[in-house]
Amino acid sequence: MSAESPVIPVQCLSLREYFSATNMKSLFRGFVYEYETPKIVTIHSISIALMCRLIQILILIYGIAYLMIHKKGYQETNTSIISSITLKVKGIGYNQTGPNQTLVIDGADYIVPPQENNALFLMTNFIRTDQEHRRCAESPDEKESACVNDSECQANTDFQKANGKWTGRCVINKKSEKNNSQPVIGRCELEGWCPVENDRNIPEPIEDALNFTIFVKNFIEFPRFKVIRKNIRQGVSYLKKCNYDPINHKICPIFRVGTLLNLVEPDLTERIQMLKHGGVIRVKIEWKCNLDKSLDYCLPEYSFKRLDGPYKEEDFSKGFNFRFASHWKHHNRSFRTLTKAFGLRFIISVSGEAGRFDIITLSLNIGSLIGILGLATFVCDIVALYVHRQSDVYRQQKFQDVDLNLLRLETLNSLAEGMMNEVTRRKQQTHIEQVLLTDHIIENTDAISINDSPHKEKFRRNKENHHQHHNLHEQSSTSSSTTTIIHKNRSTSPTLPSDNYHQRQLYNKTESLTDSPSLPSIKQRHSTTRPTKSTNLSKGTTDEQIATSDKTNTIFVDEDSPNVYENKQSNEDILNLNKKPNISITNTNEYTKRRSPKLETYL
Repeated sequence: MSAESPVIPVQCLSLREYFSATNMKSLFRGFVYEYETPKIVTIHSISIALMCRLIQILILIYGIAYLMIHKKGYQETNTSIISSITLKVKGIGYNQTGPNQTLVIDGADYIVPPQENNALFLMTNFIRTDQEHRRCAESPDEKESACVNDSECQANTDFQKANGKWTGRCVINKKSEKNNSQPVIGRCELEGWCPVENDRNIPEPIEDALNFTIFVKNFIEFPRFKVIRKNIRQGVSYLKKCNYDPINHKICPIFRVGTLLNLVEPDLTERIQMLKHGGVIRVKIEWKCNLDKSLDYCLPEYSFKRLDGPYKEEDFSKGFNFRFASHWKHHNRSFRTLTKAFGLRFIISVSGEAGRFDIITLSLNIGSLIGILGLATFVCDIVALYVHRQSDVYRQQKFQDVDLNLLRLETLNSLAEGMMNEVTRRKQQTHIEQVLLTDHIIENTDAISINDSPHKEKFRRNKENHHQHHNLHEQSSTSSSTTTIIHKNRSTSPTLPSDNYHQRQLYNKTESLTDSPSLPSIKQRHSTTRPTKSTNLSKGTTDEQIATSDKTNTIFVDEDSPNVYENKQSNEDILNLNKKPNISITNTNEYTKRRSPKLETYL
């Protein structure tokens, strides 16, 4: 942009003026009746150009490196996956249930329930209580059950935390009755499963629980691409001796419990507490398949995470546990074994994504990348319009108002001017043709040969009259703005022109006229008129003079001109007038006029 462009100051409206009724009406009218279109303005600024190119390079790096290569923007992806999971646990555990008593358990004992949907509970610790349906005292853990007489128990018969139905009787411990030094305290009686479970002392976890193994069998399908896969691709010999390891055996589907605990919890104390009180672990199987390659590369990836909170941060309801019971009867008496199970709950989640090359997806991503490239222009426009020091000049060149009505009026005016110029040009061309025609006629009459010396004086006078006549023609021809007439240099001494000379003169002038499309093609027309000899011809007149007059009386006209035949007689009259001085030269002789033969030449 030129530095000499005028700078228009920008005036900001106040908030009250901006929201005035007049301004709102103007904005609404502009929104309805005005259309905006971009205008390309070239700014010669190194800073703005470098900033634009830098932003475009960053966008290209993002689009090519991240969108196309890392995210595989040329592929059509499918994340809807159909999955099925089967879990199996193997291992033998044992536990000390009493002095010199060992309980050996297997998979049927510590897998409760036997089958779950995409989940597995592995019991690592438990508390068992053999119970009979009868009446007994409430658990000492319930402080509300302490009593001195029956009235206290009768008032709390609907106690929600009771382990059974309170009967309203207060059961006094016989040991406390013998000790008279302490007040007698009893427990409210209940009817239910007795004795009540005592879980204040939690035993140690099952030994050898860390060596239990979990076998995960997974089947998946990508319905979009009709591809079915499973996580077992190895032989039987490999599966019998492999255990999952994140480095050496990443695709082995058999997981050791100790390995999983090490992966989800690096703290040893926390791992022991998880075995004693239980915990929740998530096992994620993720399938990422590039279907442009072989299906042998479509393999699962396993990841693990602990979902329950650490024990050092939890104050209430630590770990994971639940109760279950087994019932039986003996001599019409009901019995059951109540088990409070602590263990690890494994939740299996499966996700997958498959991709295959698709030209439509590639085209859409390329189009979006091209659209993002426009962000560079947007940022540079903001800088140039509002931040740059010459922002006023740029705004003046950027925004332009176009009034269609005014533009239509200017177009009509220009058309009218063009029509007027065309009419003027045609009139000037017609005038030039007439001037050239008259000029040729006059030049031809000046070329009459005079050989006798007594007539040279009159020939010079006629020559001066012709010069004056020719100057008038030159003044009229120079008044035209579109045509230039070439002036011919004449010698001071009279020279007799020949037929070839006049034909070349006319040919050169017609070439200048043929440049205009309105002029027709120029052809030569040669007409010779000479006086005939009479019977009383003077001796002073020779044949050479008659031949000279035959050569000089030559008329050149445009054959295609419509006035060529109409003006023929007038041209002959002009020739006769111009020849009158020549007749006076031979006034002692009397000539009788006769028709001379005519010769027409077409080039």
